[in-house]
Amino acid sequence: MDGANAASADSPSRASSLALRVASVSVLIPIVIAAAWWPWSTAILVGICVALAVFELDGIMRQGGYAPRLWVALLIGLALCAAPALEPVVPFNLGGAIIGASLIGSLAYELIPGDRSDSIESWALTFGGAYYVGGLLSYFILIGRIDTPLHGGWLAALHIPPGTSWILLVLAVTWLQDTAAYFVGRALGHHKMAPILSPKKSWEGAVGGFTASVLSAMLAVAILGLPIGYAAAALIGAAAGVVGPLGDLVESLIKRQIGIKDSGRLIPGHGGILDRIDSLLFTAPVIYYLVLLTLRS
Repeated sequence: MDGANAASADSPSRASSLALRVASVSVLIPIVIAAAWWPWSTAILVGICVALAVFELDGIMRQGGYAPRLWVALLIGLALCAAPALEPVVPFNLGGAIIGASLIGSLAYELIPGDRSDSIESWALTFGGAYYVGGLLSYFILIGRIDTPLHGGWLAALHIPPGTSWILLVLAVTWLQDTAAYFVGRALGHHKMAPILSPKKSWEGAVGGFTASVLSAMLAVAILGLPIGYAAAALIGAAAGVVGPLGDLVESLIKRQIGIKDSGRLIPGHGGILDRIDSLLFTAPVIYYLVLLTLRS
């Protein structure tokens, strides 16, 4: 989020905003953890988030004078969530089928009679937006299906399912990275990291966030009993510490292109849902494949 690494002085309004952010997170985190406990509830929550984000992204694009095909993007985004959810019960590569069907269907839609002077632009925004949101966020469904047994851990008494533990790892390294970047940036930030895209971000904040991402991944091994070594956890945390801010900056690029500050107002203190999941869109697929490589090595 654009204010993640703010380095300005404290003020009553800033303190109020921080309190609102904390209150929102306090409500959302239990809901997310509860949904992550079972694969189907994970898929449902991801689908809801994708639908909301597609609507939000469509609104952003329309503010910029573009005309994406909302219902085509929504259908593709939800189909991309259905693919990993139904993969265990479908006897063929559903993901590949959806890629082909979405390409054919979205292009065929542009052949419908009417004003098609902006068809290429609209198709690109529709297809790209659906995959940006649905394609990347659907990795949480795949992460939730990792069933390698855990190795005890400090929270072993809670009997947390393996897939839930991996989802918690992704959320922890991403959100703690963002939180550390915010506070370190406010306290020490002097060197701007991306002054055009996100003026409040600093390199000092980025380093603080990266360090928190590595440490939180290693701590998750002990807390959750993840069946990986600390070196592998540090690698996963380091990767997340790099790609998480990139996801944040990509959303900043979209908003800067349109000329808006927040993607929406859905989450008090945080803006829109895209403002809350921008980093997760990048960390989820990267962590998923690193976990698979680690477990198979």
